[in-house]
Amino acid sequence: MTSVQTLIDTAVLGARWLNLERPGVRRARRSTSGRHLALFASALPPSTNVGVLRPLSFMRYACSAGWRVDAFCSEPPPTQRQHGDELMARVPREATLHVVPATSREPSYRFFPRVDGDFRNALAYAHHALDSMAGDPPDIVMASAPRFFSFVAALFVARRFGVPLVLDYRDEWTECPFEFVQKDGSDLTWERRCLRHADAVLFTTESHRQHQLATFPELAPNKAHVVSNGWDPDEFVQSPGAREGAKRRTLSLAYTGSLAGQTPPHDFLASLEQLLTDEPEWIQRIHVQLIGRRGPRAEEATRAFRFPEVLEIIDHVGKREAIRHMQESDALLIISRKGLERYRPAKLFEYLAARRPVLVYGEPGEASQLLEQLGAGILCPPGSAAALRNALLQLSSWDMSMTDATIGQWLREHERPALAARAFAIIEPLATPAT
Repeated sequence: MTSVQTLIDTAVLGARWLNLERPGVRRARRSTSGRHLALFASALPPSTNVGVLRPLSFMRYACSAGWRVDAFCSEPPPTQRQHGDELMARVPREATLHVVPATSREPSYRFFPRVDGDFRNALAYAHHALDSMAGDPPDIVMASAPRFFSFVAALFVARRFGVPLVLDYRDEWTECPFEFVQKDGSDLTWERRCLRHADAVLFTTESHRQHQLATFPELAPNKAHVVSNGWDPDEFVQSPGAREGAKRRTLSLAYTGSLAGQTPPHDFLASLEQLLTDEPEWIQRIHVQLIGRRGPRAEEATRAFRFPEVLEIIDHVGKREAIRHMQESDALLIISRKGLERYRPAKLFEYLAARRPVLVYGEPGEASQLLEQLGAGILCPPGSAAALRNALLQLSSWDMSMTDATIGQWLREHERPALAARAFAIIEPLATPAT
């Protein structure tokens, strides 16, 4: 039975929702500068979630180009704040961070929609933004997701102020094949609505863009753009050479980043365990570092691994220390399970910047195709100890200098400042003040 408090919460939140659906004001209420950006992203510094880096790069470029930025985010959980001071130091002084408090109201979902990250958050973000910018309206409203409630909030705010809406897909929403995006409510309805009202939509790969165009008739091809993920050159120092001991005896293979959700290590560890069982000499020939946060299933898999002397488990570290681990390794690991074909993980860009060959363990896709194109790595299909051994042997003698010029040119084109400039070349024409 629905409680009285639940009915009250449903009514209150419903009234706030209906208020946001009111027709917007005229576009003439934009700022006088024409360069005021409202940015919605559920995680921003001091959160160290990997998704922070892309919207942070947009903030930094915008401020360097004379924009003012009001950015709206949530309070990060304690588990995502470690080393967050490194990222906070990179937030421009011209940007204002607004932390939106979570609401305690619990509506009845028989009458209330569900979306990824909670529709209540969409309402909270929208009202907070409208109150904060009531006397200083933005010229552009932009959301970077997941979590995709931020798209809904941005939709409300853009319509209320009568300004263009830009959506940045770091991952997919209802088409996401993984559980980290919730898709059990009204998500499809709201995704279609957001796409219908968007003035520009950014994707990280051409595969992603093409898939969205084929899936959503609401998305016009002229509004769909690719702005790739990238890397930050100021995080990298001179890369050390390969370890002398590596070519004589031990291959150091490192994985950096979260081991959870879409990147479980089970298949890789099973193949590695089988290789070490079949060919015990490899116990002295390989050293594997797993660096970063681990979900419960990944933690269980590493604890059950039968050759712990081969594994080095390192908890989450700051970005510069993670890069140091990359540069001190002989090769770097990406886990590519089925469903990641359209994705290039953010770590791939940093791996290439570290100038180390990359092992893609798993399914082919955007990541393995890029590495083949650049001559910077190898794909190892899952489930075979022999295939893993052959891949490791190739990595042991890989000469990155052979493709250094090609990789260097590609890296220059994928520096985050250059990519943010590309994004704003798409965004800025939308902000031309109405006459």
